[in-house]
Amino acid sequence: MIVTSITQKIESLASEAGPFYRLAEKYYIDMVEKESALAGIGEDDHILCVGGGCCPFSAILFHRITKAKVTVIDNNADCIPKARKVIARLGLSEHIRVVFQDGCPPDIRDYSVIHLALQVFPMEKVIAEVERRMSPGTKMLVRRPKKQLCCMYSKISNATLAACSYITHKSRNVGSTFLYKF
Repeated sequence: MIVTSITQKIESLASEAGPFYRLAEKYYIDMVEKESALAGIGEDDHILCVGGGCCPFSAILFHRITKAKVTVIDNNADCIPKARKVIARLGLSEHIRVVFQDGCPPDIRDYSVIHLALQVFPMEKVIAEVERRMSPGTKMLVRRPKKQLCCMYSKISNATLAACSYITHKSRNVGSTFLYKF
């Protein structure tokens, strides 16, 4: 998908340069603050971020905002060393782990919050697999695009979203984040 390719290029640049990182991070700050509040995330939580990319902004911000432990997975092997380098450069290696993984990790029950990035594909299949394997009481945050950009991202049925709480975002590709509680 073209959007994923562009996002990876931006994140790759951000992973290499301090000033560009700080500028790109601003895109995510209020979104992650709102998502953290929506899910009631605290320092006792362990968050699994599915789709971290080269520069896992959301994972970094989740930790900084909530002090929660975070594990990031991505299915692009080229992103993993770059993401680990960013985490190490920020001094967050004790708190944020980055792992190459395509699909749900076997230890998914160890997480109290699961966060699905906008670029996760195929979204419906990933949601179904997470739902099937996660522990009762787990919360899942799912980012969805603005309506006019839906054709550029993985589809998800309205039935899947119907019973969820959600928040909306302004001035970005992400239009909303839905909260699933299981």
